[in-house]
Amino acid sequence: MSEKINREPILPIRHIGEDNWIENLSSFLEDHDVEVISLEDENFFQKVERYLDWIIPAQTKDYFLNFGGIESSDFMYNLKKIDEWEVLTNSIWEFVSLNFQREETYEYIVFSESPSGDPICFKRDTREVYLFSHDPIKKAKVYKDFNDYLLNEIIDIQKLYVEVAFDSSEGEIEYKANLLDGEGIDFDFRYLKL
Repeated sequence: MSEKINREPILPIRHIGEDNWIENLSSFLEDHDVEVISLEDENFFQKVERYLDWIIPAQTKDYFLNFGGIESSDFMYNLKKIDEWEVLTNSIWEFVSLNFQREETYEYIVFSESPSGDPICFKRDTREVYLFSHDPIKKAKVYKDFNDYLLNEIIDIQKLYVEVAFDSSEGEIEYKANLLDGEGIDFDFRYLKL
């Protein structure tokens, strides 16, 4: 763990799949007391894809193949194991069935939960990341893809370990908006809920 506080986070990777990304992310996580555990069976994805009737994005498969066994309260804490993913229509969240149409919720695959226990989902056709919130009742695009979700977690573990300090909450919002940008992202909602 670093004793120096940085003004900006250190990003061991920029993109899943780039050169040396597995080694760089593994080293970063080990430095933060996160045990790196990979999945043992690559064929596991096929069974999940059949169940979901959806092809898991390649970058997400790469992440899970190499880091999908991690169990940490500091990093990717609410990320579900692949065999726990489900179509939002079939999920346990009653507010979803009461406030959103079944045809709409079928378009989303739940892969994680927000800190307040709301579903974080992939949109089937675009693979963008959406949050369905119970308070307020709202659905919004919060990341352009899983890679940006991962980068946010990398930043947050550094904040947790007090290795990074932004000048202000506005500075953090601006930094993340520039790094984790994309068309149609609800930046204010993302900051409020995630």
